[in-house]
Amino acid sequence: MINPEGIANIINDDSFKEAMDELIKTHINMLIHSDVDDKVAREICYMRITTVNEIMAHLQGIADGKKIEDNKWEI
Repeated sequence: MINPEGIANIINDDSFKEAMDELIKTHINMLIHSDVDDKVAREICYMRITTVNEIMAHLQGIADGKKIEDNKWEI
């Protein structure tokens, strides 16, 4: 069972946020500095950035699900 509160704690942790931001920045820099003709390397950078963003969105959805569930009872 996934604990939404635990997920919320992780994604709100400053060190975790900084690590994810650095990971994305690293791949953006790799993309920017890659050779225009190196389509494979550019595609890999793009896929990695997209993957990190999708993981973060999924985790945020789990954390928000708990908030939504809690707010249902306040109506």
